[in-house]
Amino acid sequence: MKIRYIRIAAIAISMGIIGAGCSSDSSSPSGTDGSSDTTVATETSNEWALAYTGATEGEATGEPVRIGYVNQESLFPEATIGLMAAVDYTNKELSGFGGRPVEIVKCDVAVEEDGQKCGTQFANDPTVSVVLTGTLTVGNASLYAALDQKKPIVIGNGVTVADFVTKAGVAWTTGSIGVIQGMAKFTIKDLAAKTVAVIHSNNAAGKAAFDVLLKPLFDAAKVTSIGVGVEDTATATDVQSALQAAGADKVDVLLPVVTVQGCSALYDAIKALGITPKVVTTGLCFGTPVKTHLADIGDKGDFPDGWYFLGYGASYFNPDVESGMQTYIDKVQQYGKPAEGSPLEYTGFAGPLFANFLTVAKFYQQIGVDAVTPEGFNTAMRAFTGPMMIQAGDLSCGVAPFISVCGHVTGIQQYTTAGGWATITSIDVRAAG
Repeated sequence: MKIRYIRIAAIAISMGIIGAGCSSDSSSPSGTDGSSDTTVATETSNEWALAYTGATEGEATGEPVRIGYVNQESLFPEATIGLMAAVDYTNKELSGFGGRPVEIVKCDVAVEEDGQKCGTQFANDPTVSVVLTGTLTVGNASLYAALDQKKPIVIGNGVTVADFVTKAGVAWTTGSIGVIQGMAKFTIKDLAAKTVAVIHSNNAAGKAAFDVLLKPLFDAAKVTSIGVGVEDTATATDVQSALQAAGADKVDVLLPVVTVQGCSALYDAIKALGITPKVVTTGLCFGTPVKTHLADIGDKGDFPDGWYFLGYGASYFNPDVESGMQTYIDKVQQYGKPAEGSPLEYTGFAGPLFANFLTVAKFYQQIGVDAVTPEGFNTAMRAFTGPMMIQAGDLSCGVAPFISVCGHVTGIQQYTTAGGWATITSIDVRAAG
């Protein structure tokens, strides 16, 4: 099924221009410096963002609008990179929220108790009407309990059961619900697997991925599945043991559900064991650290050869204008701030946070920056049916049993060293089978 995004009228004319620009050689014709191509790309990105948000071009001034933000920085720093790139872009070029600059009030979650702390902080802050999250593996439930009925929450990337069923907020992205269930459906239907091994993070998110989202689908399809957990700090040697315990050398398909830090260790473990499993994994494993690791060890290709990767439907590596991915790529490269001594990590959870922020900007424009209340924003965010920036398909919030998840479509890509990136298919996880 090919995903067709609803076109935004302001971009329809310019798409042919940017399409030609993207397909051209990276060197400049006629001895020019290529600045005209860059200008066209920037103008097109701005046109898309202005149409999507309803904003006015220009720089924001005046009293800041304060937005709460909660993230687990130790595991998902790229979420904050994406968010802050969106904030800087919006303040500099999209006149902020209704002409006023946006200020992000951050609260970090490192342990379970921090969720309650952050929730209480924002619940009692009258200057904050809306709270965004990045990605959390701990503290989710207590954060939601503290904010429920007080401040609406835009969930960045749901990965635990609490993220999927809370009444306190919504996730416009499909999160683990779409990606993980999509992995199972793709493995069963498209790869016709009868045996699978799942290597998952040994935390709440990883356990939920296997026990709640994967195993029930495999059991229903009579596919034998074995799940083995690994710590987020696991070395390649640790992962080798997990692969052996899961029988990864004998199964039809291997499904890793690990953090971006664990993807490189997994790659090394597979290589050390000398096995060649068919791998279906999440978009975290095409993160910049994986690309850097393969270069460091001298292996060919940018990413693991032949692996399938699931995401939200738009491609970081073949960006299109319609979904907003081209705007994201252009602007995260312009405004994103990499960690010291590291390349810019713009994949993983960075893109969805950028998209969520621009969608929050859309609602502040629609409601009116001085008229936004927690109650009014809560109503608007739940009624949103799309199109959503870089998330494929329509949105439908409140669908049982995962009532907080509004996105339902995931996209599958495959990387090969010979051919690069190829779009394979997309899956609506609401569909039977």
